[in-house]
Amino acid sequence: MRQHEFGSGGPAVGVIGQGTWYIDRGDRKHAVTALRRGIDLGMTHIDTAEMYGDAELVVAEAIAGRRDDIFLVSKVLPSNASRHGTITACERSLAR
Repeated sequence: MRQHEFGSGGPAVGVIGQGTWYIDRGDRKHAVTALRRGIDLGMTHIDTAEMYGDAELVVAEAIAGRRDDIFLVSKVLPSNASRHGTITACERSLAR
C-alpha cells in the first residue's frame, strides 16, 4: 500500500482509506472482518463520523489491540461545529 506523509513530518498514512458509511447496517461480524482484512493489507486509514450511527462501535471492535497502527478520522455533525461542540463530539467519538 502506497503511503504519504501526513502534514509536515507527520506519520505515513495509506493513500487509500476504508470508509464506514452504513457499515453498522449489515452483518457486524462480516463488517469487522472486512475492516481487519483491509488493515492487514495496509489500509490503515479508516474514515468514520458521529453521524454514521454505530459505525464507530464497529470500527472500535475491528481495531481492538491495533489502535496504534491506525490513522482514524472522524467527522462532527454541523450542529456540533462550534469550538466546544467539536471538542465534546471528539471526546464522545474517542469513547466509542
